[in-house]
Amino acid sequence: MRRTVEVKAHLSIERVKERLYRSKNARHASYWQIILTASSQPGKPAADYCAYLGISDTKFYRIVSLYNEKGASFCETVSWGGRREQRCALSVEQEAQLLKNWAPIALAGKLLVAKQLREAVEQKVEHSVSDDYLWDMLRRHGWTKKAPRPEHPQADEVTRQRDTFKKKPRHALPPPPGKSR
Repeated sequence: MRRTVEVKAHLSIERVKERLYRSKNARHASYWQIILTASSQPGKPAADYCAYLGISDTKFYRIVSLYNEKGASFCETVSWGGRREQRCALSVEQEAQLLKNWAPIALAGKLLVAKQLREAVEQKVEHSVSDDYLWDMLRRHGWTKKAPRPEHPQADEVTRQRDTFKKKPRHALPPPPGKSR
């Protein structure tokens, strides 16, 4: 069964065209193009509109339903992807302030453990946060994971620090016995 879509007449076709031509944002212009096409050629199945406009049916249904619900001001409420503040534990500024408090500890070379950072974040937001949130927060603010190079547990510190441990270039070695340079 082919489903047809009905667009409510919040604006006349001329007003929709005007909104389309006045759009400074390309994404909003594409939304108005969807509304213009669906309202100027009513009664067609949604698949025909999608094929004509070169868009997915999901986008088509979403834009038309938003327009039918909210009217001409639907563009202000459309948000695709990105960081949605209502789902974030802290704003970017609050995260920066929290990490600013931890920066001296990290810059001093002391160990910054995720458990300690998690406790600080959870105390601030008053609920638990995931590991992914912590790693994303650190990445957002340019923090990277730095760890010391691994050592063998049986390594001898004295032997490692002696000059005999280091390789020397060939020209620095004494000549073999019986040969001169």
